Amino acid sequence: MNKKRRGCSLANKMDVFLTVYAALAFSTVFALSLMDVEELHVYVALFTIEFFIASELISPFSVTQYRRKSIVEIMMLAIFAAIMIERIAQILG
Repeated sequence: MNKKRRGCSLANKMDVFLTVYAALAFSTVFALSLMDVEELHVYVALFTIEFFIASELISPFSVTQYRRKSIVEIMMLAIFAAIMIERIAQILG
């Protein structure tokens, strides 16, 4: 019985995580579409920040899943950094 409660709790945490991240992503798309933003790098940067926020606030991942998530986080952070470096170079150049 105790194992069922743990599994249910993990499923609930995953549902909450996905709901929070989906709400953040939807609100970003909605807000940026109202402002007529069409640059892909803006969306990618904001989605990356939202993923980090949602995963830190509500982390439903087990130890094994956390390691996989770390790989995704590193890739997303590298993409985010590349976008920011490119934008700063455009501003300064």
